[in-house]
Amino acid sequence: MDILTGLMIWAAEALTLAALLCSRWYYERDRFYLSWGGGFALHGIGVILVALRGDIPDFISIQIANTLVLGGVGLWIAGLLQFDRKPVEAYIAIPALLWVAGMFLYPVRENFANRVALHNVATMVGHAIMIYILLRNNGASKMTRRVLATFLAVQFCANGVVAVLVVAGEAKSIGVSPHSAWLLFPAAICFIASIMTGAKLLTERSEEKLKTLAVTDPLTGVLNRRGLIDQFHALRKLENEEKPLIALLHFDLDNFKQINDRCGHQAGDSVLVAFSQVGQTSMRSRGFFGRMGGEEFASILRVGDMIEAASIAEAIRLTLKRQTIVAGEHNITVTVSAGIALAGAGTADLDLLLSAADRALYTAKDSGRDRTAIDTGTEASIVPAVDRQGEDEAPTDVRASRQVAALKRLASLGKR
Repeated sequence: MDILTGLMIWAAEALTLAALLCSRWYYERDRFYLSWGGGFALHGIGVILVALRGDIPDFISIQIANTLVLGGVGLWIAGLLQFDRKPVEAYIAIPALLWVAGMFLYPVRENFANRVALHNVATMVGHAIMIYILLRNNGASKMTRRVLATFLAVQFCANGVVAVLVVAGEAKSIGVSPHSAWLLFPAAICFIASIMTGAKLLTERSEEKLKTLAVTDPLTGVLNRRGLIDQFHALRKLENEEKPLIALLHFDLDNFKQINDRCGHQAGDSVLVAFSQVGQTSMRSRGFFGRMGGEEFASILRVGDMIEAASIAEAIRLTLKRQTIVAGEHNITVTVSAGIALAGAGTADLDLLLSAADRALYTAKDSGRDRTAIDTGTEASIVPAVDRQGEDEAPTDVRASRQVAALKRLASLGKR
């Protein structure tokens, strides 16, 4: 097989991959598919134009063709950035711009060996950028990313060898160059290996996405019941002497059915999403927040004592109460009731915690809603709330004093 036939086969493979990736984008709408598909399309078209040298004008088969090939490298870089959920930066155009700039230099433009060397150097720059992007991410698929970076590094080295050989040998054309094999076969092998590794990377991403969907509530984006259960078992195994307890905070939005009936289900969905954002933000890195089903939510976290758990539940309750949720033409204020249960991390049983938190939640509901109750083992007690002591009219220092007093009363509950 001669070098030109090899180029046409290579181009056909690239265009086939472009079609597959673009069709995948059509169904999934992930932008990196479109970028990679566009990259392979430019690459394939550019290679075809290079192979047609002599049958089409030199400007098209040289300047335009190589610009397209290197533009494809830039789109591959863009796809990697999008794959990692990073913004696409202007440096993706560097490989193509290096070639365009070189074409303004007469010694490069009019000498085949110098053009080949420039093309390979520009490609090396593109590969170096891709290697950097692959290796800087230490998250999921770390090993696969390293393998792909290795193949790109081999191709980087092959491009460097080609650049040196064509200049040293003063090659005159791709078809008769003594280094023609160097121009195609090592790159082709790495090209195919990179595609296979990239496919594995996509498969691992799809598997990770499916795992995430399995433990995530589709409406609110927070964990679902299964996700919370998984995190409970993870928290049990976590060694943290400063926070020896596991707290389960069970939340139920007050009068949620009335919101649906009065404002519509879309407004109800907006309330669920808004409360999920409040819960997630309040957790930060302290624990996990999720939706148990309907208007019921829960948080699971490690705490040092009862006061810490109650303070977090009260912070979530008060934040929601003071927030106005805009849903279309409706301005909605909503409250939530909470029940708290605690157990030592080493002996915590999820079913027992759920039962205890439910009892505390019912106590909060029966006491008038918009309250937090805590299960103390023998009974459920209402957590003293600062918003029920006329604090809206009190100055800041008085409200702070009442908060301290409320927490002290809460501490006494745990000593009964």
